[in-house]
Amino acid sequence: MQENFVVTPPEFDALAASGIGLISVVMAALCVIVYAKGDTGRALKGTIATIVWMGLTAAAAKSGIMARFDLTPPPMMILLLCIFALAFVIGLSPLGRTIAKERSLVTLIGLQMFRFPLELVMHHAANRSIMPPQLTYTGYNFDIVTGIGAIILFIALKAKIRIPNAMIWAWNIYGFYCLLAIAIIAVTTSPVIRAFGDDPANLNTWVLFFPYIWLPAVLVVIALAGHIIITRKLRELRDLNEAQIGR
Repeated sequence: MQENFVVTPPEFDALAASGIGLISVVMAALCVIVYAKGDTGRALKGTIATIVWMGLTAAAAKSGIMARFDLTPPPMMILLLCIFALAFVIGLSPLGRTIAKERSLVTLIGLQMFRFPLELVMHHAANRSIMPPQLTYTGYNFDIVTGIGAIILFIALKAKIRIPNAMIWAWNIYGFYCLLAIAIIAVTTSPVIRAFGDDPANLNTWVLFFPYIWLPAVLVVIALAGHIIITRKLRELRDLNEAQIGR
C-alpha cells in the first residue's frame, strides 16, 4: 500500500445514508428488546453496550482514522477482525445461550429479515457508485436470498405451517456462507488488495465513513451472531425432540 493513497468520502446520497443508518438503529434497538425480554436491568445493560459500540465506531469513522491506510495494520482490517470476534463472542457466549434458550425460533429468524431491504439499499448505493457492485446481488453477494428466505420462514412459522428442520438448517447454513463470501469480497475490494482494480467505484471504502460504518459494525455483527444463536436453538430443539422420542 502506497503511503500517499488517499481515501475520499463517497458522494452523499440521502437514500443510501438514511437507509443504512435507519436499518442499523432499528435493528440494534430490536436486538436489545429481544435480549432484555422485559427485564429492566438487561435492557439498561444492552442499551449502554449498544450505544458505546455504535458511538465508538461512528466516532472512528468521523475522525477519519478509519480511512488511514498509511498505518500498519490499516484500521479497516482491525475493524473487520473486531467485528467477527464480537459476533462469535456474542453467539458462543452464555449470552448467546440465554437468547437461544429464551427466545423462539421464529423470533430469531425474524431478526434476519432486515437483510432483504438492506440489499436493496446497497444495490441503490452501487448504482450511485458509492460502493463496489461486487458487493451487491448484481455482483457476487447473494445475501438477498437469505433475507427473502427469512421473510418466508417467518411468515410460515407464524402461520403455524410445519417447516422441515432440514429446510431451516439449509437456510441457516446458506446465510453463514453468504456472510463468509461478503467478508472475502470486502477484503479483496479493499484498498489493501484492490483485486478489481484501482477505480474508486471498485474499492470498498464507503464503509469507512459514517453512517456506512454501521453496516459491518452493527448489521454484520447482528447477522453473524444471529446465525450462531439460531444454530444453538436448532440444536436445542433437536435434543428436545430426541429426548421426547426416547421416553
